Amino acid sequence: MKKSREERKQNTREHILKTAIDLFSKKGFEATSVESITRRARIAKGTFYNFFEKKEDVLLYFLDREYSKSEEEIERKLNSQQTFIDQVELSITAYIKHIFPNREFSKVLIKERIGKIGSGKNKNESHLMQALSQSIDMAKQRNEISHSVNTRRLTEMIFALYTMYVLYWTNGFIKTKKDCVACIKEAIQYILHGITASTP
Repeated sequence: MKKSREERKQNTREHILKTAIDLFSKKGFEATSVESITRRARIAKGTFYNFFEKKEDVLLYFLDREYSKSEEEIERKLNSQQTFIDQVELSITAYIKHIFPNREFSKVLIKERIGKIGSGKNKNESHLMQALSQSIDMAKQRNEISHSVNTRRLTEMIFALYTMYVLYWTNGFIKTKKDCVACIKEAIQYILHGITASTP
């Protein structure tokens, strides 16, 4: 069966993306040119520019696509997670799984995006923080978290932990993404339950 024009366009876009990610992972973002992408993908430069204005747009396309996958997974599973910590683990696991496919490419993403944290221009930040805020508000309704807790502040604290441990993973201090999620979960449990020794 003959592929439709839209299918061919989507296949070409995905081929460019896969090639670019491979080069970004191996050579770094700065050292990868549009020409090197088109040469490796065996396409004309004009074909690249039919889909992307510049190489930065390849990263944005990847992120937008993976954000959507993460949010679909969170939305599909959120109601089945009974506790706040389970909901947070789901959100963080989904983002790490989809947005950070491998260590080398993740280094590229972090280097290009981390400077935008706190600026309101980082979709990873705003989308994840929105999911975390939603989980915190749901936990308040269940009386799992005190109503006096500032939702925004707790969201920022959890996002900071997420960012730090993802950096630990990309730099090899933490060996696997599973270990990364476990560290974040443990740190959040310290926040929820406190670290002060109980008095006898």
